[in-house]
Amino acid sequence: MKFVSLLLALMTHDASGLEGLPRRGSLGLPSTPVSREQATKLKIEPGVGVVAIQPIAGLTADRAGIKSGDVVVALNGKSVGPASIVATVRELPAGSPLSISVVRDEKTTVLQTTLMEKPRDPGNANYSVIYGHVASHGKRMRTIMTKPKKPGKYPGFMFIQGFAPISYDFTLEGSIGDVTTLDGPILFEFANSGFVTMRVEKPGVGDSEGGPFAQMDYTTELDVYRQALRQLKETREVDSGNVFIFGHSMGGAFGPMIAVEDQVKGLVVYGVAARTWFEYLLDTVRYQGLLGGDTFEKADDLVRQASQLMALVFLENQSVEEVKKSHPKLTDLADSLFPDGLFSGKSLDFWRQLVATNFAAYWSKCNAHVLAVRGASDFVTYDADHKLIADIVNRAHPGWGKSAVLPDSDHLFHNFATETESLKGFRTGKFNPAFIRMTKDWIDAVMASKD
Repeated sequence: MKFVSLLLALMTHDASGLEGLPRRGSLGLPSTPVSREQATKLKIEPGVGVVAIQPIAGLTADRAGIKSGDVVVALNGKSVGPASIVATVRELPAGSPLSISVVRDEKTTVLQTTLMEKPRDPGNANYSVIYGHVASHGKRMRTIMTKPKKPGKYPGFMFIQGFAPISYDFTLEGSIGDVTTLDGPILFEFANSGFVTMRVEKPGVGDSEGGPFAQMDYTTELDVYRQALRQLKETREVDSGNVFIFGHSMGGAFGPMIAVEDQVKGLVVYGVAARTWFEYLLDTVRYQGLLGGDTFEKADDLVRQASQLMALVFLENQSVEEVKKSHPKLTDLADSLFPDGLFSGKSLDFWRQLVATNFAAYWSKCNAHVLAVRGASDFVTYDADHKLIADIVNRAHPGWGKSAVLPDSDHLFHNFATETESLKGFRTGKFNPAFIRMTKDWIDAVMASKD
């Protein structure tokens, strides 16, 4: 009996050896905010309610009987609106009973259902998908691993996503690389062609515990990827001597830091910064302003103000309110760049830690082959950073570093020909698969080399 009990216990644990991470539910309800006129007509409080679009077939809202045009005003008796409905659903595990209050034909109806889990990636004939987790700072983070179905040892492919708190819990096969399946075609190609792949959800995203995203600092997030890489390298089917990291955007900043601690064969980064982040941010202020139509004179004035403001906040660790009090002329720019005391939606601690990090030191010590790629139409990053990465790596290991520019590819791998076109149509382009071919050829060459 003891053996049976032990076996059952092991079966209920995932790859990290801890209790399985509960699967969160999915409402499956695209929606829009309630208009002011509609709120007045239906006597709904401001900020309450969302207007249902067509529910996703087979998911919770559809099973509950919600129709397009219904106004959802409460979940389990708690008022919800555009700013709160996602967070409210997130707090409920899959399988929970759910009552949905909707206004239909000016009458309130309460629909009873069970919250269904978000659909899992089913894999395909070539690979299986395993939902597990890693522990970081006492919280559990969802990992999603693919493994070839044929027994054997395979190279590993660790993916580190960019800055935004978007979920990568989607089906790889058939993904088109739009904003809801960003990087999906890249991950699918490696999963489908004999790699063990790993993706991990950020704290507070998807099933992962922790967060909220806005208050999470850089070193806290770094540990999530540290733990995920360890889990990948310890996986039985992985050839630990042939593990590669792919870091997209901010993921390329985390990549060399974990590689210094845990040896990998190679790193591929796309659209990344490598100089001091203070330099990079000032370049962004100037260049994106000019690209958006600013005059050169205005751009110069803006950089002068931004350099003073950012130095006080990021280097001198002053609060935004302190800066506004001591430098009144910076107030308008401070309010613009630091709404609610955040910068780009993240805490000042996150950016201060980033600014304080000497990335050149990590690139010089990562002891791995490196491919640094920038899209020619990527207005978010610069050639100088990618060339710098290759130069640093090659000084430590001649021939190990390579930089490249990819035509017709912007920061999201979308096929715009120029930076201006990307800026105007950002998030609306089509995925350019050229990066996949470049990366696979490079990885094949690295694995075949004797270095």
